[in-house]
Amino acid sequence: MAHYNLTTRDPEANVFYHSSSWRRMRDYVYSRDMATCQVCGNAVTNRKIIDHIHPLKVAPDEKLNKDNLWVLCYQCHNIKTQLEESIKSQPNGNNKLKHIGKSWWVKAIKERLNDN
Repeated sequence: MAHYNLTTRDPEANVFYHSSSWRRMRDYVYSRDMATCQVCGNAVTNRKIIDHIHPLKVAPDEKLNKDNLWVLCYQCHNIKTQLEESIKSQPNGNNKLKHIGKSWWVKAIKERLNDN
């Protein structure tokens, strides 16, 4: 994770993800979702993966909105990230990402899980 923070994540996001306000919200969402992936139902115990439903870069105003955050396991988070990258590369992709809801993500990620 430290390597990712230094080489991949942009500095502004890195500062945010190390802030006390983020840590408090992350802990709240982890507890609210009972440490359970909101897509596949697996327990998430090794690291708190709290994901922004509308990505931070396209919806910075929602960065601490509890309704824009959920717990995902590594596998579901990786699938969502791949889908986000694919959508982002489409025309008007960032706008699409800003408006895709939780239910769409659940369906899309579950489809990918079933393909594996």
